[in-house]
Amino acid sequence: MKKTILTLAIALIIAGSAMAQPVSDRAVIPVAVTLNQILRIHVVNGGNIEFVFNMLDDYKFGIANGATGFYTSDIVVASSTDWQLDMGTEDATFMGTDDPVNTMPLDNVGFTTDWVGLNTCCGALLDVDNTGAYTNNISAAGAPLTANGLLQYTGVGTAVLYTSGIGALIGNGGDINDNAFSILWECGTFIPGGTSPMNVANILDQNLLPDRYVTNVMLELTAI
Repeated sequence: MKKTILTLAIALIIAGSAMAQPVSDRAVIPVAVTLNQILRIHVVNGGNIEFVFNMLDDYKFGIANGATGFYTSDIVVASSTDWQLDMGTEDATFMGTDDPVNTMPLDNVGFTTDWVGLNTCCGALLDVDNTGAYTNNISAAGAPLTANGLLQYTGVGTAVLYTSGIGALIGNGGDINDNAFSILWECGTFIPGGTSPMNVANILDQNLLPDRYVTNVMLELTAI
């Protein structure tokens, strides 16, 4: 009897071993990366520029930016991707505030730009790697700067101020230390040159009526 029970137990063990299967399990951990677009522009200084002509020499020779930087707008850009900056005026002309009938051509006001950021896309002597109406007036060591006259803004791509470079210089995403520049404004100071030249006549010869002429200059930042 004992032998029979033992034999049966051994048989059950062997049968159980033959029926056993490898055991496995699986767990899933979802992993996701969300990249939220960062696209910010900030005018640090010079958010309001006003030229006041109160001497005859101002009318004859214009008002330059000068060493004090009084007519300078300092701007920074923070972007998580490559970006392009367009600039232009809201109106087709400067509009008189004393009398709205009075107008003044936009190209009486001109500007150059000075790139001071760490990005190499837009720095001195690199403007040939950019495209657009305004990108040839970037500061360049040893090269004279000829101010471009203001243009009316008609949409992205019509008046490019800065954009990403090409080839080895491509890429202008970064923080405000990477992307920082200044717009140096001047008025009535025509010097031949520039992609969109300033007015060929000085303020005196244009015989403009006394008034306070204004317009808004828009800076349009877009991801590219």
